[in-house]
Amino acid sequence: MQIVDHQAHWYPDSCVEKLIGRSAYPTVRRAAGGRYEFFADDGTTQPAMEALTGDIETHLSTAADAGVDMLVIGPATLAEVMHLPIKEAVELIDPIHEAYAEARRSHPDRLACLAALPMQDPAAALDVLDRAVEHLGLNGVSLIAHNEGRSLADPEYLRLYTRIAELGVPLFLHPGLRSATRALTHGFREEVGLSWMYQTALAALQLIDGGVLDAVPDLVVVHPHLGGVLPYVAGRISPLPGSGAEHPIEHYLRTRFYVDTAASTPAALPLAVQTYGAEHVVFASDHPFLPMREIRRYVENSLPDDVAAQVFANRVPGLPLPPGAE
Repeated sequence: MQIVDHQAHWYPDSCVEKLIGRSAYPTVRRAAGGRYEFFADDGTTQPAMEALTGDIETHLSTAADAGVDMLVIGPATLAEVMHLPIKEAVELIDPIHEAYAEARRSHPDRLACLAALPMQDPAAALDVLDRAVEHLGLNGVSLIAHNEGRSLADPEYLRLYTRIAELGVPLFLHPGLRSATRALTHGFREEVGLSWMYQTALAALQLIDGGVLDAVPDLVVVHPHLGGVLPYVAGRISPLPGSGAEHPIEHYLRTRFYVDTAASTPAALPLAVQTYGAEHVVFASDHPFLPMREIRRYVENSLPDDVAAQVFANRVPGLPLPPGAE
């Protein structure tokens, strides 16, 4: 069986080095022993920098040891630049895409790579998208869900979503470090453990209620971490007024979204399968934050054998396949 990890992260050293000494966030400094310390804003740091960086070959070796054949690599918070002037944001994003493209050229059978977009300027985001996908060969888009407080259903983004669909690549949601909810929490555990799940659930609901999925019927959306809190609260949301969508929320969850298994709560996985359908749940570990072997066991232990096998075999449309995959 060929296994794809649909959520993994790699911060190329060359791109991290570009952030050293910046006066504006994001910025990086060297700590004791040469370690990187990454700051998204005042007092907000990215953990596990040592595990996120290094050669891509190290990450691929870890995957091979876990029996994973392909990684879908996204930049996550390394490309959280929506608060910056657009020229500066693009100057930070483009090198990430170039490093990803080089890694993919070296390992075309083992890597798929996602682009980031400067959402503060939709026209510039379109240019970045075309360079990343058409010219560099990246395989999808990763958006920071909280988007500096701007709804992902803003009408100015519609052309961007249409273009993503025209290119035939999927859209991945991802939480970000600069979340407005951080002011309401009391540390890393509350923000990452709870608020991040709200971030992505809110973004997904915006795409539904804002009519984006109706307007762009071919857009494929991947919601990480088993859909955040949506599977638990979908029944509460469904009868409430105020949606601009053509169908109930359950319709979109079962037909327009894929969710990944980067979670650890045993009962959450069967709930996601029931909510989205087994064919819309894909394997992912959130490497390097969760061990791939551990998440493989989580899937195997939480689902009947035939359903677990289907999850491992599922693929997000638009992504390349590893050799030998159907």
